[in-house]
Amino acid sequence: MNIQDVPIEIIEKIGKVQKITFPKQGHTSIVAILDTLDKKYIIKKTENDLYNEWLLEEYKVLQYLYHTGLPVPRAYSYHVENKSRWLLMDHIDGISLREFLSKEPDLKDKEKAIFNFGLCLKKIHECSCPIELLKNDHPWLDTMLNKAEYNLTHFAVDGSEELLKGLKEVRPKPIDNTLIHGDFTLDNVLINECNIVGVIDWSGAAYGDPRYDVALAIRPKCNAFDNERDKEIFYNAYGKLRITDEEYDYFEDGVYSFF
Repeated sequence: MNIQDVPIEIIEKIGKVQKITFPKQGHTSIVAILDTLDKKYIIKKTENDLYNEWLLEEYKVLQYLYHTGLPVPRAYSYHVENKSRWLLMDHIDGISLREFLSKEPDLKDKEKAIFNFGLCLKKIHECSCPIELLKNDHPWLDTMLNKAEYNLTHFAVDGSEELLKGLKEVRPKPIDNTLIHGDFTLDNVLINECNIVGVIDWSGAAYGDPRYDVALAIRPKCNAFDNERDKEIFYNAYGKLRITDEEYDYFEDGVYSFF
């Protein structure tokens, strides 16, 4: 992607782009920072049917959440161009929590960041769920397993037919649903000076099982959640449910492997 690739409709909305840079990229989209004369924007581009669908969902969810007080970027526009989809939103000045922790900060800063990570998820799960996300005729887990089956059939995923069969047959005991992020990983939380300044990639948001978010949050990564101390700090801040090993396996090693 270069400046000339950006749709004219987006340029007309934000003004002349002075510079375009590319932060660390995810797997589902091309992400660029657009510098204009007076501010910075993020633009995301997708070109795959599944990822295009996710980008549209993210645009909708960001609109639903904008007035909740959660640290989400403001979404300005969603643009369709042939097989490409473009999402324009605010740039948030921070780095991913995963990047921050991988740099091995001193112990005090590391523990403060993990504590704030837990507080952030607590705030999400206690936030009133937007009415638009409540309009689902089927239980969240049924919806996820149906999507998992579709993704297994139509896309390359880590999960298998045997795994999906087991997830359908043996399910965790139901608990009360909350607003969930749906991909609450270290990569999707932005930090600045140990404080959470943004949560991004909201395409999986739903009124769903909060254990799914918790399982993804505590996945072991470089210098993060590879010891019990990190989990204890997270749970002390989160202050709500603690998931069992079986629940972790069901959601992180199970359901998530189809997404």
